[in-house]
Amino acid sequence: MKFLTVLICCLALIACEDDTDDVTLNDEVLGDWSITNMGEFANADCSGDLDYTGWGLAVAFGITMDYTFNADGTADVSTTVFGMTDTETVSWEIDGDQLCIEGECATVDLSGDTFTIVASEDAYCEDDMGEEIDGVTMTECEAAGNDWYGAACYELTATKQ
Repeated sequence: MKFLTVLICCLALIACEDDTDDVTLNDEVLGDWSITNMGEFANADCSGDLDYTGWGLAVAFGITMDYTFNADGTADVSTTVFGMTDTETVSWEIDGDQLCIEGECATVDLSGDTFTIVASEDAYCEDDMGEEIDGVTMTECEAAGNDWYGAACYELTATKQ
């Protein structure tokens, strides 16, 4: 009987613990992260095998991407290509189990110092200045001499630095 009383007291104390020690996804994401792997699914619906060829080529040419998630809801995104680094500041937030950057959200699978995101991208048309052209079909895009990019789905892995 004493064991049951002690057990009940312990459970009551645990249930009454202060929730301020709980770590949220928001807290976990804060800090410096580097993209360490990226693959493209065989199908735009995020199914099929992952192809890491593009990532392997990027790594071979020294391309890196780093994110610093700040507590004020901004993130500094640094991309290095051929030794030259470009940094831009974007907005971010956590919505449930999703990380949203500039309003684009994807579910985060966080495991220790690594997180994985699966994100899809709609098909789009781009002109020679790199501007997206809305409301055109692939045929119209290519007939105008622009570049068509088909829908795709990617898996991205980042590691905390």
